[in-house]
Amino acid sequence: MKNYMPTRVFSGPEIVFAHKDVFTKFGKRCLIITSPHSGRASGALDDLEKIFSESDIHVEIFDAIKENPSVASCIEAGRKAYEFNADFIVGVGGGSVLDAAKTASVVANNPALTEADIYKQNWTNRPKPLILIGTTAGTGSEVTYVSVMTNEKGLKKSIHNDDLYALYAFGDPRYTASMPQKVRISTAIDALAHLLESYFNNNANEISKAYSLHGVRLLYPKLKMLKNEDDLTQEDLETIYEASILGGLAINITGTVFCHNLGYYFTETYHLPHGFACALFTNDLLEYEETKHKEYFDTFFDALKIDVNEFKDTISSLLPDFGIHMTKQEIESILPRYENNNSVKNTYGKMNVDDIEKVLLKLQ
Repeated sequence: MKNYMPTRVFSGPEIVFAHKDVFTKFGKRCLIITSPHSGRASGALDDLEKIFSESDIHVEIFDAIKENPSVASCIEAGRKAYEFNADFIVGVGGGSVLDAAKTASVVANNPALTEADIYKQNWTNRPKPLILIGTTAGTGSEVTYVSVMTNEKGLKKSIHNDDLYALYAFGDPRYTASMPQKVRISTAIDALAHLLESYFNNNANEISKAYSLHGVRLLYPKLKMLKNEDDLTQEDLETIYEASILGGLAINITGTVFCHNLGYYFTETYHLPHGFACALFTNDLLEYEETKHKEYFDTFFDALKIDVNEFKDTISSLLPDFGIHMTKQEIESILPRYENNNSVKNTYGKMNVDDIEKVLLKLQ
């Protein structure tokens, strides 16, 4: 279990300007990796360009990273950094961009890597120095050593490696203000999924539990505000962002449980946004733990002083009706994917593929 996180994190309004010296440590050539829209819409790119102009840092922008990034796009970004002779890389965006930037930083110093090499983690040189700037509040990717990508078969798969840690991460809640409401909800309940999945996890320890409990305490009142469509203040945005970082710190120790791995399938097949796909099974996790491990379950909610039924109702109310109806045949076809699956094994207790089948049958 990992109880350390070597990334140095700065957070708060206009935080990149307060620590602009960070960007001058690594050289005069930077590749910025971002998506076609969010980096610019958030204001983060404008802030970076101002800092780089004042510091005489030459910049290239790679803005072709899309949601659930393909391994091919990560390789392309890394080779772009290599060709540009970048001294360092900055990833600006949500979880997809940040995950892509991690893999790209490896490819930048190992440009001949193939998809197979990446998944085998078969590289020689350490990655380019990496700085991450989040523009959503959900994934916690800023502080994890995980990169989730979509392989050539269209399946989401992750790699875990200490080389993937960013050296620095910046969290300015102003950058999350431009998110559409649907994205804000999806990313917020992704953060909630991380916090819950880390707590109800066979790898949980006292450190990860502390992250989870504090994160849920911060996040749950904001989820109720999102449910009621209340206006969020700058302080509210900062609180949600802080909770998302705590979720990242928590799963950095424990990993996730079955909800996330099931969610991958529903993103691949039904094109659900990642946060919604994971949260689709959050209440199933809670029901499983309440039935199988009541004492452990009660300890969690007693510490939070939150009513369990209200909590479940809040989660349900934030999920759109996706109209998903799985056939028995479809369910049976994907069950082998969850045999001896690490996320299933991580689930607190002794969850197995028969339990997964029971969860999926609810979607018939």
